[in-house]
Amino acid sequence: MTNPACVRRVENSGHTDEAGGESRPGPRIMARDKLLILVIFLLIIGAAVGIQQFEFASSSGPAGGSASTEPPAENGSSSAQPPFKGLRVEQFRGFTLQLQSAALSCPYEKYIDEIAATGSNAICLSVAGYQENCASTSIFIDVRRTPSVERIKALIAHAHKRNLRVMLMPIVLLENPRSGEWRGKIEPRDWDDWWEDYDNYLLHYARVAQEAAVEILAVGSELISTEKDHADRWRGLIAGVRKRFKGYLIYSANWDHFRPVSWWDAVDIVGMTTYYDLTSGSKPTVERLMKNWKPIRQDVLAWQKTVGRPIMFTEVGWPNQVTCAQYPWDYTRSPDQPDPNSQSNCFEAFFRTWIAEPSVAGYLVWEWRNYPGQVVDPMKDTGYVPCGKPAMAVIEKYYRMPDPSTKPAAATKPAAATAPAPATTPACPTASPPAGTGERAASAAVTTPATATPPD
Repeated sequence: MTNPACVRRVENSGHTDEAGGESRPGPRIMARDKLLILVIFLLIIGAAVGIQQFEFASSSGPAGGSASTEPPAENGSSSAQPPFKGLRVEQFRGFTLQLQSAALSCPYEKYIDEIAATGSNAICLSVAGYQENCASTSIFIDVRRTPSVERIKALIAHAHKRNLRVMLMPIVLLENPRSGEWRGKIEPRDWDDWWEDYDNYLLHYARVAQEAAVEILAVGSELISTEKDHADRWRGLIAGVRKRFKGYLIYSANWDHFRPVSWWDAVDIVGMTTYYDLTSGSKPTVERLMKNWKPIRQDVLAWQKTVGRPIMFTEVGWPNQVTCAQYPWDYTRSPDQPDPNSQSNCFEAFFRTWIAEPSVAGYLVWEWRNYPGQVVDPMKDTGYVPCGKPAMAVIEKYYRMPDPSTKPAAATKPAAATAPAPATTPACPTASPPAGTGERAASAAVTTPATATPPD
């Protein structure tokens, strides 16, 4: 007879030790326990990620406000995907300041102070990465012309102290453009190489923007040749930027090329320029300009409802020239024929058309003066800078008006936004940048609206 004490009885629930002692968990139990632990671990991770995404998506963003500039849905509904971050701030109203000198003596802080004195509540700081021409694959930051990271952060901090919200806009400029070239026509020899450099360029400034608490970061500007056929590249880049930057994202499209962009759902704000032909050669009276803005406004707002994103006009500008209303993108058209009245009329008609539209997230006037000794006399300067010209009083008037997206009881930021407009324009020289060189001058020679370059 077999000794029962020596028999090792094996059950599904476990097994005894070799001496017939106390049973231990069997292989199946151990596998089941590991599986249970893995499931619990995954549930915990999933819950943590869900909470983080919920908190981020429901955040009101870096700059506060009481009302939403999210566009209303057409007929009570919309098929457009909701913004990644709901934009719930008052309108951004400000100017673009191009940072094109690394010299510590360049008084950017003074220019920021001047912008704050106009009733603005925002500023766009534009920095540039350069490539040789449209066929180049390399993008580089020129340390002779681009302020250091430390200086850029200090300028952002200075703007915040002046109650200005900040948009950082890295753009691409061509170092030695060939005839008719500008960044909208980029066709590199190797797209993969170009995208690798552009990704690194944007991710660099995404880190700068996050560390400096920037409110809005532009992921690109007027890169027309990339917009339609490189959607996957854009989505991948934007996903990478979001890992580094937690504010709002915008892309700035050319005025005649916002529809081909199929990835507006990846950003929070639709950016577009304003360089429409508004007169076809007729005299640019305010009435005529407003009449021609009307169908444009209807078209843009109808389209805007399909994408479910607020609009920001990222380049609102007209050169001080007799041809400004017909060729606003071309500051070389009539550089010896200043016309401050026409420039002023263009701003008046634009703001009458758009200032009360709650679906517009903001306006950035192109541009503010940006180097010492810059001439801004209205009868000498034929560039875009409105400082010191009749157009400046028009801009101030509208920038100081109440925001249509904020509730009457809500505090406005800054306080100057609702203050009465001063009798005079801000104290600054009367202004225009010198006739452009490089990409702007070369591209301005193209005269057809669909392909000519706006100002960089």
